[in-house]
Amino acid sequence: MGKLNRLVKGELLRLVRYKILPVSLATAVLWIGLFLFMSAEEAWKIAPLVIFVDVAGMSILLLGASHHLEKQDGTIRTMMVLPVPLGQILTAKALASMVLALESAVVTSAALFFIHGVTFNYAALLFFVAIAGAAHAAIGFVLSLRSRDFTSLIGIFTAYILLYTLPSLLFSVGAIPAKYEWLLLLSPSHAASHLINSAVLGKYQAGMAAAACVYLVLLAGALFKFAVYPQFKDHAARG
Repeated sequence: MGKLNRLVKGELLRLVRYKILPVSLATAVLWIGLFLFMSAEEAWKIAPLVIFVDVAGMSILLLGASHHLEKQDGTIRTMMVLPVPLGQILTAKALASMVLALESAVVTSAALFFIHGVTFNYAALLFFVAIAGAAHAAIGFVLSLRSRDFTSLIGIFTAYILLYTLPSLLFSVGAIPAKYEWLLLLSPSHAASHLINSAVLGKYQAGMAAAACVYLVLLAGALFKFAVYPQFKDHAARG
């Protein structure tokens, strides 16, 4: 546990050094500014989308940027000679990435409370964001490891958005009927969106929420074990 704590601390320090964490905080400040010009009801309704964008979108991009900066610095190859298992290194990276997602949820929740006095189930939100953040950290790793550089990552990420996130956004505006939501849960983005909406808006569908949680947990585990772990090891060996 002590080694893992040191690894997580090192990852967080790298996020600061690469300006990843400051950029994430700057984005959160933009959301606060947005809430200032909205009514309490408008801010409450848009809050799930704000958190979803950071969890399902920004966390992937920022993780990808961090990964490619580490490749340029040779940090990844150096990590492979540390006296710790690769699994712990990946766990530390995933936990550091989840900090970005949780930070968005905390800042957004605080802004809603102090600006508009809006409250909701914070424990449920943090739990759901942690699950969604872990799954999207795994997705971010897969996209990063399959891209040559950050520019190519942007292209792959755009394709991911069109395939998995756009249908969820269309559903949120009523363009896709509610009867198809179970099918949309096959998308990690929509599973995350459903959970975040449930916590913030207080509209729970127990079966669907449970299915989304199980799906995201299994997806994260499968991606880390069968895609991220072997690819990360191979990339580290090649430098």
